[in-house]
Amino acid sequence: MRFVADRTGWLLPILLLSLFLLNCGGEEVHPLVMPPPPERFFTEETTEPESVEEFLLGIERLERDGFAELAGMRVALVTHAAATDRRGVPVWRLLDEADEIEVAFLYAPEHGLSASLHGELGDSATERLAVKSLYGGSRAPDPAELKDLDALLYDLSDVGTRFYTYTTTLYLCMESCREAGIPLIVLDRPNPLGDTVAGALPEELQSSFVGKLPIPVRYGLTAGELARWIVGELLPGAEVRVLAMTGYEAGRYLDEQSEGQLPWNPPSPNLPRLEGAVLYPGLGLFEPANLSVGRGTECPFELVGAPWLDAAGLADYWSANCPGASFEVTEFTPKQPSDGRYDQRLCQGVSITITDRRLLDPLRLAVYGYDFLARHHGDRLTLETRFLNRMVGDDSLSRLALGEITPEELLTLWAAEAASFTEQAAQYRLY
Repeated sequence: MRFVADRTGWLLPILLLSLFLLNCGGEEVHPLVMPPPPERFFTEETTEPESVEEFLLGIERLERDGFAELAGMRVALVTHAAATDRRGVPVWRLLDEADEIEVAFLYAPEHGLSASLHGELGDSATERLAVKSLYGGSRAPDPAELKDLDALLYDLSDVGTRFYTYTTTLYLCMESCREAGIPLIVLDRPNPLGDTVAGALPEELQSSFVGKLPIPVRYGLTAGELARWIVGELLPGAEVRVLAMTGYEAGRYLDEQSEGQLPWNPPSPNLPRLEGAVLYPGLGLFEPANLSVGRGTECPFELVGAPWLDAAGLADYWSANCPGASFEVTEFTPKQPSDGRYDQRLCQGVSITITDRRLLDPLRLAVYGYDFLARHHGDRLTLETRFLNRMVGDDSLSRLALGEITPEELLTLWAAEAASFTEQAAQYRLY
């Protein structure tokens, strides 16, 4: 802080006083000492604080602007009930009630429009709109259905993990739009896991619906950024537009955005809590093994167990090698789990509590978990290797389970691949 003195108001009276004293004969004249200027003559130099841009989701920005960017358009919308504004109003309802736009019909991904269903789904309807399933007989929009539209809109609440099927749904929607000659417009929303990138990087486009894209397990992009990456790297000629967020801080988790105003809306019945979504990139990789990941309990993907598991040994091994979480030995009984794993059977397990998200690497849980299982339960562990390889993106974790590579060698390999993707993806980032 600096101050600037304005002396013009008090200098003249002091000069007159000095002349008077100099003319006082016979009296001792003291040297003039100039007093400090009165405090009221100081002015503080201040810097205007930088304005902080208000956080708005893509749909909220669109609504604020009177839907002007889509005015007069006839569209379809890929969405589900988890995609809402911060008040909890579903995006499909906001758009359907907007006079400026005509919503012809909806597409629903895995888990349906309600985001609460299991298995393949047929078509359905709301009170006003047809809902076409993208997780039934077809996994992609029919380009013939798109030709009479001005655009296909996309707004799904995703989980930031490659093998969650919405990344594949996004790609297939873009592919259909390219064939139909219409743009895909993404109403952007946060990646709930922020911009951290981790995991194996597949070499090419995969055939599997689980993890189709050659991106790391934790890819660190919003849907809008991922769509831009897909155009640039996989689908030249496709047209994508992004209704970007404002005020988004890419390094933050969902509940850290906008001072915690954004709710976690479960995109599936097995991710009821954000904590489960944070752990999902690692714990999801145990699904190809004969383990329960807590489906059929209140905290799926926050537990790992089996009737035969040495839970205390696994908890100690994780504690020694996986910072950012605490590990508690527990027992749990899955009830009607969607994977059918150990239904109504008591499991010895480990409950995981996140203590520091910045230290936690969920993929280390998978790496050291499989290392422990191979060392201590090699006779009990069974593994669907092909399924695991599809989820990981290569055979590296399977090789670790066979003792062909060490945990640190594997993590070093994944770190290099994640760094490569981070560098490549930088040009497609919006935030």
